[in-house]
Amino acid sequence: MKTKILELILGIIALVSMSTLAIQLAKASTFMLPSVYLTVIVIAALSVGSLIIAIIVKLSLNRGSFFATLCIIISIASVILIFKFYSPKLTVVIPDGYVGKITLVLSNVHKDILKVDSNGIGYITKWTFDRTYTKPIVLEANGTNVSDQCVGFNPSTFWAKGTFSVSNTTNRNVEKVDIYSLSFEIVPKDKLGQKQYYNVDLIKLVDKAKLYKNE
Repeated sequence: MKTKILELILGIIALVSMSTLAIQLAKASTFMLPSVYLTVIVIAALSVGSLIIAIIVKLSLNRGSFFATLCIIISIASVILIFKFYSPKLTVVIPDGYVGKITLVLSNVHKDILKVDSNGIGYITKWTFDRTYTKPIVLEANGTNVSDQCVGFNPSTFWAKGTFSVSNTTNRNVEKVDIYSLSFEIVPKDKLGQKQYYNVDLIKLVDKAKLYKNE
């Protein structure tokens, strides 16, 4: 009886873990193919791989419940993949009534600066830059939620990644620095869902003192 209860608990944990992973994958950036393909491929590979490992473990140890072993392996693998595909949910604050491009620049700041300036520029850490792919929450300074006015790069990839080079002069020395950024657009209410191709001259407007530099 205790074995059955344990198997039930482990089965529920495995199911919840795999379901959470599937939801996470469904939000992932796949560039061209719909994220459903990534979800199906990863879940199928996880299931088959876990089954093979469980069989090997069972044959090697020849003890315990095969079902319980399978559920433990699925749960562990799912948790690892959930962390791998994790994306922080950013809340970007824009000036009241702002319409235009939002650009989050990779920088050396220790904490994300998500309250963008009048040019739509904010600054993020390398961890945020590397991990972020989900659509953010966007609020005006007065608290109004304007997330429905966000337009992403394309249907499969919300954030557009950009790279620019800029010359930075410090103590009479000129060094070339690369600007890496994530961007999307805030469009007028009568243009919902329609990309407007706004342009921001990062080279002139970005705070060069905050630019990310490899140590």
